[in-house]
Amino acid sequence: MPVKFHERIALRFSLSIVATVLITAVAVASLVLRDEQQILQDDLRARAIQLGEILSNQIIEPLLYQEDYKLHELFSSYLSARDTLLVYGEVYNDRGEKLFAKGREEIAIQSLDPSLLPSDRLIVLRDVGESSNELPLDILMPIISSKIGTIGYLRLGFTVSYLNKTILASKQTVWIATILIAVVGTFAGLWMARSLFRPILLLNQAAHEVGKGNLGVLVPERGIGEIRELGLTFNIMSLRIKQLVDEITAAQENLVRTEKLYALGEFATGLAHEIKNPLTSIQMLIQRASEQEEAVQGEDLKVIIDEISRIDSTVSQFLHLARQTQIQTGKADFNSLVEDVLAITRLKIEKSGITIHKQLADNLSSIHVDAAGIKQIVLNGLLNALQSMQQGGKLTIITRGDENTLKCTINDTGCGISEENLKYIFDPFFTTKENGTGMGLSVAWNIAQKHKGHLDIRSEVNKGTTLILTLPYDNSPCG
Repeated sequence: MPVKFHERIALRFSLSIVATVLITAVAVASLVLRDEQQILQDDLRARAIQLGEILSNQIIEPLLYQEDYKLHELFSSYLSARDTLLVYGEVYNDRGEKLFAKGREEIAIQSLDPSLLPSDRLIVLRDVGESSNELPLDILMPIISSKIGTIGYLRLGFTVSYLNKTILASKQTVWIATILIAVVGTFAGLWMARSLFRPILLLNQAAHEVGKGNLGVLVPERGIGEIRELGLTFNIMSLRIKQLVDEITAAQENLVRTEKLYALGEFATGLAHEIKNPLTSIQMLIQRASEQEEAVQGEDLKVIIDEISRIDSTVSQFLHLARQTQIQTGKADFNSLVEDVLAITRLKIEKSGITIHKQLADNLSSIHVDAAGIKQIVLNGLLNALQSMQQGGKLTIITRGDENTLKCTINDTGCGISEENLKYIFDPFFTTKENGTGMGLSVAWNIAQKHKGHLDIRSEVNKGTTLILTLPYDNSPCG
């Protein structure tokens, strides 16, 4: 049965490679961007703290002497410097009162929460990444004089637009690189999968061909390592199987030919034996009449007629078995066929002191059979049963059927057949009877085979014999 497309290992392996490449590329890109963003944010904080420390030292003197002009000049220089990140600055006294403020016009400075003062350490009022990504980094640090102590507070704001632009540019670069790596990795993975599985797919197709009977199919010796070795091994195996099958076929043909010759010899020997005995009797009677110069008449003539009839019967049975003619089937009631045979043999059965037990199934479906042939099988079974019960006994006939088969069983309580003789019971000319031809069961077995059925015999010495005829309802005749 062909493997469904979505269940093919090549497809699953290829999808696994694609998924692995994509997941790995995205994971690596995410980690790189996260680390780079963290580094840039840490760098901005460090630069802000460094500038705050410088400014806090520079404004101690102007703050002590209330030189607003110097504060204005100092902040203006930092705010107008090239590539500056500072966007605003505020100075508070030690009581938290705003003394000075300077910033770019487009920047809106939020008011300071008085509860944050006083403090002798740096406070991050708004860190990078908090609230909107466009709001400045806001820090508050004390202005400490070595002689006086804390004399005020410095508040600075640093733009994050440069940081965001750098991160955005990095994202674009990283994702473009990630897409390129994913595409290249995917194609490389698919090429590798194809290179790996192509020889295996060829092996699979070749195995299907061998399974269909196309022996000797070879595959290209592609791939590397064990894959190539597998192809070599398959080719050797395929050729070896073809060679062995050819040898077996040739041996089988010779065996069939030999068996046919052996069977012909057995048939000829049996036929010759069966004809020789009555011919010897006829020859002796005619020879005696010739020597005495008398006409053949009376008892001698009757013996000659009987022997000729015996020869004719033997030859007829032999021809019936050997011709393998096509049977002629018709719709028949199997129980009626059994009753017809019983009617023919009833007188002989009653004289033998045998009791008959019939168990014929009711409502048994009609079956297409060769009525004459089936009667011959049943008649042969009944006659064999009668001959095995010379001192009387019990004869049981059973018919039963199901949806597919019909079965007829003939059981007797006679002398039975030994296990050794049972092996040859269907062989032509095999018989244990003094006047038997050994053709009856052979002919019956052949008729059953032509109906696509089978004939079986089970027997035990001194216990009886059972003949079982099994016929299929779908039994279009075979040749």
